[in-house]
Amino acid sequence: MDINATTVRVRGPQDLLAFIPFRLGYQPSECVVVVSVRGRREIVGLVARLELDAYDGRCPDGRPAAGAAAESLARVVATDGADRVVVVGYTRGELPGAIAPGTRLRRAVEATAARIETELPGTEAWVVTPGGYRALDCSDPLCCPATGRPADDLAHSRTAASMVLAGRSVAPSRDARLRIPLAPEQARRSAARAATRWARARTTTPDWADRSLDAWRTAVRRTGAAEPGEPAEISPALYGKLAAALAHRPLRDAVLLWLTTEDGDTVLRTARGTPDAETDAAASRAMSRIVDPAGATRPDQDRVGPAVHVLEAVAAHVPRSRQVAPLTLLGVVAWWSGDGAMASGRLDAALAVDDGYTLANLVVSALTAGLPPGWVRRETAELRREERAAAELGTA
Repeated sequence: MDINATTVRVRGPQDLLAFIPFRLGYQPSECVVVVSVRGRREIVGLVARLELDAYDGRCPDGRPAAGAAAESLARVVATDGADRVVVVGYTRGELPGAIAPGTRLRRAVEATAARIETELPGTEAWVVTPGGYRALDCSDPLCCPATGRPADDLAHSRTAASMVLAGRSVAPSRDARLRIPLAPEQARRSAARAATRWARARTTTPDWADRSLDAWRTAVRRTGAAEPGEPAEISPALYGKLAAALAHRPLRDAVLLWLTTEDGDTVLRTARGTPDAETDAAASRAMSRIVDPAGATRPDQDRVGPAVHVLEAVAAHVPRSRQVAPLTLLGVVAWWSGDGAMASGRLDAALAVDDGYTLANLVVSALTAGLPPGWVRRETAELRREERAAAELGTA
């Protein structure tokens, strides 16, 4: 399931439908998307997506898969405190055939809308195809012609224009957005040899952790200093060294802490695997910046942005067996950023390498439960308080 958590305000169905691909980062297809809308100001909250395949057949416990899929999406919007929900079905087919009685898409959209309707009456259902879009059961041909309203209305909407001006883009598919192109073969061979050497050196090099952490800082610094669109001056051997370092749990945890705190002593002691009570407390405070609404912050893009590029480059340079740690860290950062679609893709890829990887499974559990990062929950609560205050003033 892809869940995205940042909040915006939209006006009307056209704005909302135009916004969904920008929120996901790619053009959805053959799936059902649910959108949580909150309060009188029409704030869009969580956006969650499930592939149509999730609605087919039966679950391992014998339940119809369609009911379980609809329930999972309903649970997500309920967790977000939605006041109303919009359900959208996406398909490559053409209207009106895509929404004919009994079609796969229609059954999935109807199952989801019906489940959510039991708790939030007035749930809307829409269908979007490459050629047009329309409300699922609108009977007014002036509002929703049989072939749908033109899809260009969404592409050229005010919302789409504002997203483009803000530098947002839409990949043609989920796979295209998630793809990390492999480095050239010679670079991958060099990185693999360096990873093997550095992994072996851990037991014979007294300052292995310090040097690994220095390698991380060097890679991030060089990446941040590179001109936009230009490659950083980093050798394949350094990427291989980082892959071997990240495979060691204390180093991986130190890098995770480095993303959230300027406390270099805490990061270094964590990397060395010699934490004490003071270090544990500092690490807990650092992690609360991701998880705890009371102390949560948005990611610092000047710090996190170059780190993401380094982690992607590590994954691009090393064998699949060494990709689990960088992919998991990429998933954690994406979840922290409120980008559930990217988080889900990166974590799925990590678990495809090692399905028992604990950190990846923990974040997947948060995604499955519809749990956004702390700063999103705090901002959601603040919006709720503003709505209540405005309502009280209006009735005073």
